[in-house]
Amino acid sequence: MDVIIIEGLKVDTVVGCFNWERQIIQPLMLDLTIHNDLSHAAYSDELEDTLNYAQLCELAAQVIQEAKPKLIEHAAQLVLECLFTTFPSIESISITIRKPAIIAQANAVGIRLERNRNNFCARTGE
Repeated sequence: MDVIIIEGLKVDTVVGCFNWERQIIQPLMLDLTIHNDLSHAAYSDELEDTLNYAQLCELAAQVIQEAKPKLIEHAAQLVLECLFTTFPSIESISITIRKPAIIAQANAVGIRLERNRNNFCARTGE
């Protein structure tokens, strides 16, 4: 299966449950693995035959920054919803979000959600 891989996308945003966290901008690091048929682009060498990586990154960052989520789990869900809705050709997505330097003893904490279009749409009622 074909995949688009985005690693280490930095998103600076308000995120967290505690009052002090709601007053500052913190970095999140996103990794996305997006399953999408890339065969047309592989042959045509044309941008319109694939997903625009810059647009994927921009949408992921924008939806998180606008929502200012408390939980990184919710941030991941928002990105999934946005990308599945915007790009009907996406078959499945794995998203990892890490919150660096929030716990002194760890480089980062994080979560990973994996959804395919059929399961995702059934859960969201689409």
